Amino acid sequence: MREPVGVRAEYLLDAGRSHTISDGLRPVLAEIRGLLGATVGLVTYRPRTPGAHLLVLAADAPGLPGSPLVNETFRASGLPVRRASALADVELVSTLRPYRIVLRSAVVVPWSDPYGDGMVVVGCTGVRPGIPEPASELVRRFRCDLRRSMSSARRHGATEINRDLQRAMKEVAAATVDCADAGEALTTLLVSAKWLLDSEVAYLSLPEDDVETFTFDQVLGIRTPAFRHLRIREGQGLGGLARTLRQPVRSSNYADDSRLFAAPVAETAGEGIVSAMATPIVVDDQVQAVLYVGERALRPFSETDEEVLGEFAEYAKLGLKRQATEEYRRDVLRRQEQERLAYDLHDTAVRGLLEIGFAAERARAAAHGGPDVEAGLDSIAAAAERCMEALRGQLDLLIQGGADRTAGAVLEEIAEASLRPEARHRFVVHGSDVVLPDPVADAFVRIGQEALVNVDLHAAGTAADVTLSRTADGWVLSVVNEGAAGQGEPTDEGRSRAHLGLSAMQRAAGRVLGRIERFSSPDGGHVLRAIVPATGGR
Repeated sequence: MREPVGVRAEYLLDAGRSHTISDGLRPVLAEIRGLLGATVGLVTYRPRTPGAHLLVLAADAPGLPGSPLVNETFRASGLPVRRASALADVELVSTLRPYRIVLRSAVVVPWSDPYGDGMVVVGCTGVRPGIPEPASELVRRFRCDLRRSMSSARRHGATEINRDLQRAMKEVAAATVDCADAGEALTTLLVSAKWLLDSEVAYLSLPEDDVETFTFDQVLGIRTPAFRHLRIREGQGLGGLARTLRQPVRSSNYADDSRLFAAPVAETAGEGIVSAMATPIVVDDQVQAVLYVGERALRPFSETDEEVLGEFAEYAKLGLKRQATEEYRRDVLRRQEQERLAYDLHDTAVRGLLEIGFAAERARAAAHGGPDVEAGLDSIAAAAERCMEALRGQLDLLIQGGADRTAGAVLEEIAEASLRPEARHRFVVHGSDVVLPDPVADAFVRIGQEALVNVDLHAAGTAADVTLSRTADGWVLSVVNEGAAGQGEPTDEGRSRAHLGLSAMQRAAGRVLGRIERFSSPDGGHVLRAIVPATGGR
């Protein structure tokens, strides 16, 4: 039976959820280490590809405070490449992190196969008499066992990778036939890639009207608005490099990757992503999308990981019709323009209504008119507030289109209200990024935006931490600003604004049976917390 397009018969290293090479080598390695009474056993390997580093295929190291990661790359000093030897002071330094292994005495036995050169390294980290030369003969006898284990594990791993690729490809193929639009097919593509590479996050970028600039559209596991709103030009960051090279690229330590030009390091670190891969999806000789997978912990993505992601993208593009993808891209751009117009309208009309309400409250507080004047001012303030609530409701529909909103999407809406983007407010979802009931999402957006604007107006120079979490009893939104820098004594206008804003927040919470709590934090800042019970979303 012929294999599907893009599926290779053999892979050099582990990929995705396959750890067969490490698992196959470790028992033999542990036996050698035990017989020699050593504290560390390693199987290292250097693939025969240009610029390849020495990497660890397997480790049995109970004598180390940490342990090398599978496929972690190292620079080595004091290691032979041609013959078995007993050595002193062997050092391996990770190229990915501040980590090194120093063996005061060791036996090193080299080996090779058609794909590269390997070494068995068995030694001790403490100061002790050197492992004698005859021990090399013992290790040499086990070398055939290691090579057989390596070959068997590689075949088994290739079978696993091929099986997973075929499953992912079938899912994408079914999606391109059954889904009503390209958006659903791209969602399936994203879910399948995340599963295939066993990654923590996955995301997809599409070109804007300026085809040199790509914007993130669909995301899985992404939490921060700053990362979601990134605009990536060709050559910029990991995705830009993948577009320029028109091939998959990997970065095991994004923040320290010298190949990346103008990379969004701060936003990526804020999202917590440490390791990532990206591949272009090319349809009719044009890059129609960039597919990413990533991890929030150091993961030494391997050459095979990169190849599998690339082969998956090559196969997936066969089912993506350019016309459907282009129509979906235009829909995305229309939606983004719709949101931009809605936010512009919010900045003008809603803020204008707020000013009318504030002016009415100030005039009423001055108490210079008779009862009729005060009643008229009350009517003005109430009408402004009703108009503001109605307009905000329409803006919510315009922006969201009635779609389900996750906790991350709610925080993203709250972030858009900030008057000081340079303040670098922090937005974090605690726990899983669950979908909120529409009434709860609406209430939290209203409350969060009011609270964030309040911080921007009255606590200049400070940043806010905005968090949203699901508890056993319901949902909690917290807005905490760091201390009262620049706050000073509130003016009459400030008091009126705060009073009107608090009233609006309390009403929003009340609609979903929730409550608002306010108190000072130990560092002199302020905490506003909105608590909504689970019954509030019904």
